[in-house]
Amino acid sequence: MKQTKTVVVSIGVSEYAGSRQLEDIPCAHQDAHNLHKSLRLGLGEAYDMWRSVTMLDPSANEALAVLTSTSRGLRDGELLVVYFSGHARLRRSVLSLAFSDALDDGRGHLSISELAHSCAEVRASLILDCCHSGAAASMANRPDILSPTAISVLASSAAFSTAVHLPEGSPFTTDLIKVLEDASVIGAELSLVTLAKELNSGKGTLEKCVVNIAEGDEDVVLLQEQRDTVGARETADRFVGRLEIVDRAARELMWYSAAELPQAYQSVLVGEVFSAGIAGEASWLTRRAVGSFLDRQPGHSRIRNEVVGDLINSENWMEVCAGLIGARRLFATDADLRTAALNVLVSRVPANATWLASMYLTDCREFDFDSTERSQLAKTSWGITEILEHFRAAGKGREWLSHWALDLATATRDDNVLAEVATHLRLNGLFVPAGTDVTQVAEEPLSTYLYSLAPRGKLVSSSGKWLLSSLFGNWRRDGRSNLRTYAASRRPSAVLKSLERMGALPAVALRTAVLSDPWTAEHPDRVETVLNWGLVDEYPWVRQAAVELAADGRIGPITEQLIDMARRPGLFDLLLTLKDRDGGAGSLLELLELTPVERAALTRDGC
Repeated sequence: MKQTKTVVVSIGVSEYAGSRQLEDIPCAHQDAHNLHKSLRLGLGEAYDMWRSVTMLDPSANEALAVLTSTSRGLRDGELLVVYFSGHARLRRSVLSLAFSDALDDGRGHLSISELAHSCAEVRASLILDCCHSGAAASMANRPDILSPTAISVLASSAAFSTAVHLPEGSPFTTDLIKVLEDASVIGAELSLVTLAKELNSGKGTLEKCVVNIAEGDEDVVLLQEQRDTVGARETADRFVGRLEIVDRAARELMWYSAAELPQAYQSVLVGEVFSAGIAGEASWLTRRAVGSFLDRQPGHSRIRNEVVGDLINSENWMEVCAGLIGARRLFATDADLRTAALNVLVSRVPANATWLASMYLTDCREFDFDSTERSQLAKTSWGITEILEHFRAAGKGREWLSHWALDLATATRDDNVLAEVATHLRLNGLFVPAGTDVTQVAEEPLSTYLYSLAPRGKLVSSSGKWLLSSLFGNWRRDGRSNLRTYAASRRPSAVLKSLERMGALPAVALRTAVLSDPWTAEHPDRVETVLNWGLVDEYPWVRQAAVELAADGRIGPITEQLIDMARRPGLFDLLLTLKDRDGGAGSLLELLELTPVERAALTRDGC
């Protein structure tokens, strides 16, 4: 039998420019979007994507026209769900909803009788998040024997109560979304009556909601019981079990592929990420894949938000990294997650995590200069130049940022750090005060050329990230080199001398790019020249690229700076590369005092 469809019309009215009495409701747009998403995911195949719509700030006539035309298109057995977040007025016991063209004299409003007429003769469920919404409950009552009704109402408050709309969202809609999501995850049936009981059960709702089912009906089922719940649970169990027996490359691809599973399956799997301890990956690329899977979950997903919060607050820094990636779009709106990320930024955890915290907080325009100055990132030239790139959007001005970066470098009391930061500023065309020393590499034509090339940049979507990263680099600041183009118009001996000096480039990403450039690997003289500095570089990322280039997989001398994980990221990836190349990971491991979870993660990948 063909499954009946549910059409969703979600309306959010935030702006009331024509009224002196009605204030704007900033969260109405967000609530309308999120409620629609929850219904779409929970309804599954019953959701009608072609006729459903979210309307933001419609006029009264626009809303009426959409409701009328949508209702006329419904077939027998189909359900119309209408959600409204905005203002409403109760005058002479008549409730009217206020739309974006609302005026204080009553124009720009729709009375509940007008709404009822627009939805006449169709099964409809009206969900109202507005003041006095309980007054609309009468829509479900049959006025007389000749005028049947099929409209059911769920109202956020009683007829003479006001609604609550907070900047972060309406408590009623927030709780409504939680109940919808919980039901969709476990595959349970959810009706208007059971939904109201959940909302009124004392789980945080500020005001008791009101429900009235269309006279003649016992209830209205919003979400049908999902018979594939067992399949989702079995799939998640098999997924977790498979992760234990495949190599890290397969695990990375599994996480990217998991984002293509049905949403019910993904939701069950999200709950396993922290509880099953499967985010503690030694490999940066696999951690990133776990985080990207979490990031692709619906933005309002309560389960996802709880999981990424648990990960960010974990004692296992590898889990922290996955959590930061999964929460990267949430820091601007979720104060608890933002605070957790700031705590990571000022902690002594490995730089892999503090670097991500700094980057994603500033992506959300959370420019916390004080916390950044106290972080371990501010202790190295790499960290300072990374911070500088993160804060380019802070609106402070190029000269201010240059002074700020130089002050951080001066505070390290390391002349090499100061010179490297000043050189980086000079090569970027930023302000460097007179008398500030820069290194000789600033005068190299190849240095100027490399700094003129744009880095990989930020990927807009997680979809296809594995493929795009394999083509253009594994992180957004991955440098370009294009050495073949540079060398084509220069004498080979001059280029070789320039390559010899590139070990002094202040940009870790560009040193890595030189080592990874295919042109470099084409001639033994070039290989030997860059390995002379690449195999002794104090940054694991650069050393890793050198090990990959060296045919014998040699690591070069071990340095104290190399194993300072709080200030330099990428040590575990270097260890994994050495293991793959059989290049002496054991000698480096002997110098490290690892925690049990760190050792377990490396052992899992054969180290």
